[in-house]
Amino acid sequence: MENTGSHLWMEIDTQALQHNLLTLQKEAGRSNSEVMGVVKADAYGHGIEVVKLLFDWGLKRVGVATVEEGCNLRKVDFRGEILVLGGFFSEEIDSILDNHLVPVVSCFEEGRSLAEKVGQRGETVKFHLKIDTGMGRGGFLERDLPADWWRRVNQNPFLSLAGIMTHFSCAESDREYTESQFGQFLTFLNHLPQDGTLPPFLRHCSNSAAFLLFPEMRLDLSRLGIALFGVSPTGDARLVVDCSLRPVMAIKTRIKNIKTLPANFRVGYGSTFVTSRETKVAVVSLGYAQGLFRSLSNRLEVLVRGKRVPALGTISMDQMVIDVSGIEGVKRGEVVTVLGREGEEEIRVEELAHRCGTIPHEILCSFRRITKKICR
Repeated sequence: MENTGSHLWMEIDTQALQHNLLTLQKEAGRSNSEVMGVVKADAYGHGIEVVKLLFDWGLKRVGVATVEEGCNLRKVDFRGEILVLGGFFSEEIDSILDNHLVPVVSCFEEGRSLAEKVGQRGETVKFHLKIDTGMGRGGFLERDLPADWWRRVNQNPFLSLAGIMTHFSCAESDREYTESQFGQFLTFLNHLPQDGTLPPFLRHCSNSAAFLLFPEMRLDLSRLGIALFGVSPTGDARLVVDCSLRPVMAIKTRIKNIKTLPANFRVGYGSTFVTSRETKVAVVSLGYAQGLFRSLSNRLEVLVRGKRVPALGTISMDQMVIDVSGIEGVKRGEVVTVLGREGEEEIRVEELAHRCGTIPHEILCSFRRITKKICR
């Protein structure tokens, strides 16, 4: 009998997500570090609904890219601390204050506009300072900061320094450069007054890759994004499997048409695949409009009844063709797993990334528009 329901959906495994959080918190605890969940880009495509679940399970701090993302989390009643990692404009400061967000100050313009606005409102705001140790993106170069910057901050009754951070550019691939960045950051911190002049603040630099590969760099706070969702930041799944982290996202679709094509029959736009024999094919509801990269054309495998089958031809805007010749009795409406596990077989994010020459982060974010089903 034909299944009923959606053509395409994303399943969120909340048990896996909770397991990953507890596993990472336990590991961080060995280094006296606290886990902060990085949930930018709609929680790496998993949906902001999961962020509230993470809070219920004990995650008290999260990081987002923009003020808008932080405000959206407040709208779903997230009550933890929200750190805005990606900078802000002066016109967004009222939203920062109204929503009790914690901004990261990465340039002089942000610092000046923040100090001016909080002074006008007579409110105190916590902030983190970002140091650029070799990313070349946001953050102050140490040489550009006034020698007495910390004194100026301390003397402002409306600004409260809560943390100092940097960001690694290639912790997943370049040990020497990462160690150099870490050394620069420690040198900067060691040059700060040690006599109690500064209030206590959090030191943090580790992303998922640094957390897993360089335990000595965890410091007070570890900013974990992709690892929290059970995916390897390096593209090598063994890194997270060995830590017993589990994928949280699965992508499912359904067969909407089945037909048998003769030999020497062209499939898809551009005729990039030609059948070599009589071939039973199925059409499924997923294409590049829903986030499946077109570069996966003729490179993708999916799961039908727990068996791998190849996708044939060019991936279209909202559908693709798969070869189901080896699946006896396959029917219209059956579920096809594009990402996830069926029985002993599994299609992982890292595999998709490798097949189309990108990173797992981009694969996760590409699916963010798909309707989500929370599986408890």
